[in-house]
Amino acid sequence: MSATFTATGLRRGFIDGLALLPGMIAFGIVFGVLAGQVGISVLGAASMSLFVYAGTAQLLALHAWGAPDLLFAVLVAVVAMNARYVLFGAAMQPWMRGLSPWIAYPSLFLMVDANWATAMQERDLGRRDVAVFVGVGFGCMIGWMAGTVAGAGFGQFLGDTRRLGLDFFLPAFFLSLACGFWKGRSDLLPLILGGLVAILFERFVGGSMHVLAGGLVGSITAAFLPRKGVNEEGSKHVA
Repeated sequence: MSATFTATGLRRGFIDGLALLPGMIAFGIVFGVLAGQVGISVLGAASMSLFVYAGTAQLLALHAWGAPDLLFAVLVAVVAMNARYVLFGAAMQPWMRGLSPWIAYPSLFLMVDANWATAMQERDLGRRDVAVFVGVGFGCMIGWMAGTVAGAGFGQFLGDTRRLGLDFFLPAFFLSLACGFWKGRSDLLPLILGGLVAILFERFVGGSMHVLAGGLVGSITAAFLPRKGVNEEGSKHVA
């Protein structure tokens, strides 16, 4: 059975995607305010949200705005954090099989975590209307764009956002991401060492090298730490 693309599926997906509007608008507002804070115009922020359409990558880009020494670290972080979409795309391929490439590939531009999950749910139910996936993506994009424009426009009237404490948005966002990566006590040492090195570099070296240094130390520490679960599993197999 080949995949289809129908107006009914597009409408159903779009209506389902509207349920995600509040969260997407809120996230877009945060990005818009921070974009204005680093000197990006409303049109520039809206264009980035339209053509990039990747919230985490866009926030990482803001962190490197005006800091060329941080560009490589941001590129590595963006690739690492969005590598999951390679796997998402691979999972989508069998479900989209039979659909025209002129429809399939543009549809994938709208992929976010929410509509990928919707597509996998549709697949499990035996449905192959790709328009549902696209409809949810459009619903999410409308919220993201609306929030971006509102945040960027409103941010211009706020003036210096630091006096309101809004400059803490970006550190708070990355702190929430770090909490999401927490898998157990084995993550504590990389987190502490990475944080300490970042603080020391920020205090005594300056610039933006603290981000790269902290990330490298934390990553290297985690890479060389023994994983009890793996070792125990291996010993079971050997036994």
